[in-house]
Amino acid sequence: MKLLAIETSGLVGSIAYCQDGRLREEKVLTAAGRRHAQTLVQEVSDLLSRHQLNPSDVDAVAVSAGPGSFTGLRVGIVFAKTFAWANSAVLTAVDTHQAAAEQLTDVPQTSTIRVISDAQRNEVFVSDYRRLNEAKRSTLMSPLRIEPIAQIAAASDRDCPELIVTGPGLAKFADHFSDFTKRAEDSLWSPRAGAVALIGYQQVLDGNPADVDLLEPIYVRRSYAEEKRVWQSGNVRFRFPFAAGGIRPHAGVFAEPGEPYYLAGAFWFRRAPPR
Repeated sequence: MKLLAIETSGLVGSIAYCQDGRLREEKVLTAAGRRHAQTLVQEVSDLLSRHQLNPSDVDAVAVSAGPGSFTGLRVGIVFAKTFAWANSAVLTAVDTHQAAAEQLTDVPQTSTIRVISDAQRNEVFVSDYRRLNEAKRSTLMSPLRIEPIAQIAAASDRDCPELIVTGPGLAKFADHFSDFTKRAEDSLWSPRAGAVALIGYQQVLDGNPADVDLLEPIYVRRSYAEEKRVWQSGNVRFRFPFAAGGIRPHAGVFAEPGEPYYLAGAFWFRRAPPR
């Protein structure tokens, strides 16, 4: 099986070519930040040419699906969907956090790999994994969640020594963790296309393809700009009880137009009813 992998979830993107479960080449994209789209098509073409392949020779495409940068994820997934559709290749979506966890080697089965990435507003996306099988693949142990960095750093300190923290979020938040928390080497924090390729290869063998028409990035919640735009439009809805001191809005949580709520900092509050 000839597989192309795309990873554009963060500031540094990469692509990879895998053949029959063996990584043949991994290449960091020239354009960084939000400019992945500027070189992605050409660099994939160059990668395939180096291995004497035409696009139609590719059997499968694995793409990093999130969480991560809103713009970066869209670039990678749109390219992967288009490439797979145009070349009749199987498409598979890889958990970005699992790719980061997969890059750690020689991790005991008793250890938890905690992957964090920046969710903005001093929060992080968090996933926990363990190596539970002979293949030593990283198995998700808890659902993807959003937590304040201070809270997750304190919890990580308590969970030592059976915990290893990694993920792109460490580039911003490493100083929040104490010296007691074991961290992966900084070269392993960001997920790379090589890990996406190997996970994607196994997913295709396991019969776990993605729908080319329906695949969307794992955003977890709207971007701040989208939340603000939706709220200002007035086309918003809330349906859950309010705590006395206000509550934090989460994904899919909106307020009914005209209802007596106001935003203070990051919290919504119910106005006192008129007397």
